[in-house]
Amino acid sequence: MNSLFNGPFYDQLLSQPPLREAKYFKHGSSTILFSKDDRLFRLTRQGCGHNFIGQQSALDNPHVPCVIEDFGPVSPSDEGDGEFYWLAEVEWLQDLDSAQLQSMGTIISDLTDDEPQLYGKDLEDFASRCLDLADKRVDLRGFLNTLIAASAFAREHQAMVDIKLDNIMFRAVSNEFVVADPICDHFFEISDAQRAQLSMRISR
Repeated sequence: MNSLFNGPFYDQLLSQPPLREAKYFKHGSSTILFSKDDRLFRLTRQGCGHNFIGQQSALDNPHVPCVIEDFGPVSPSDEGDGEFYWLAEVEWLQDLDSAQLQSMGTIISDLTDDEPQLYGKDLEDFASRCLDLADKRVDLRGFLNTLIAASAFAREHQAMVDIKLDNIMFRAVSNEFVVADPICDHFFEISDAQRAQLSMRISR
């Protein structure tokens, strides 16, 4: 984990609200989760993924994590110029159980040809497969449409989708599959509003 998040900007984030006194929960390749007072915070270097989830959550798409509060870019990244740490408070979700892992694993393997990180022309083929399956699997249509939307967002921002089992969660209360980390590129051009928000936070 230290190799994923390490440096003065990261240390500063941990010393400030809302992550101050938050406890480490778990991490992925470029994202780390913290818990505090039954709240779950998602800190990531994946700017494209963060903004896709925020966009879709604002549209009330149930197949991405519900973003309770989007803090936006909260600090420059310790990893590279022009990259940022992005923070959001998100809902708690469940891991897939063994039966779900088996059934969803087959579906994802067929959709991606066992290549979870897709870019460029491969995104168009992936979206086409999702569309074909959505016609056959009405029960998964919303989830598959979300993967199609992630593919379009990735193409727009010259990013890669990252569709693998580790990035799929389950919302038991509504019986829905959720894609938690669908786009894996770090760079994302921040808006003027996000830049102003970041400047205010850094100047405190």
